[in-house]
Amino acid sequence: MKLIIGGRNQGKTEFVRELAAELSSDKEKDPDKKGGNDSPSAISEADGRTSSFEAAMKAGVILHLECYIRRLMEAGKDPYLFAARLQEENPEALITADEIGCGIVPIDAFLREYRETDGRICQKLASFSEEVYRVMCGIGIRIK
Repeated sequence: MKLIIGGRNQGKTEFVRELAAELSSDKEKDPDKKGGNDSPSAISEADGRTSSFEAAMKAGVILHLECYIRRLMEAGKDPYLFAARLQEENPEALITADEIGCGIVPIDAFLREYRETDGRICQKLASFSEEVYRVMCGIGIRIK
C-alpha cells in the first residue's frame, strides 16, 4: 500500500496516476516483482465521491479516501472496518486522501468527529503503508 496525502487541489491525483503508471511499467518488465500479476490493475480507479465501497477493494488507485470515510459515517457505519478491509483485501492499492485536519476546528460536532476519524484512519493506513507521500504544488515528497 502507498498513501498519498496533501491539501485539496495540490496535485495528488496526477501524482498517483504517474506513480501507478511507473509501477505498472515496472511489473510489465519484471512480472516477479511484488504484486506480480495477481495484484489489482494499477490503472483501475475508485473514487470516494462516487464509487462503491466494493470498487475500492479491487481498484489499483483509490481517490478521495476522506469521502469514503464521510459517506460511511453519514450512513452510521464504522469507517475503521472499511480501512481494515482495505488493508486485508487490497494491500497493493495506491490511496489518495485530502488533509482535512488543518485549519479552523469546525463548530459542528459531526464535522469534528469526521475530521478526527479521518486523521486516525490515515495514521493507521500510513503505518501499514510501504510508502507515504505528501504532495504540495504538484510535487510529491516521500515521507516514509
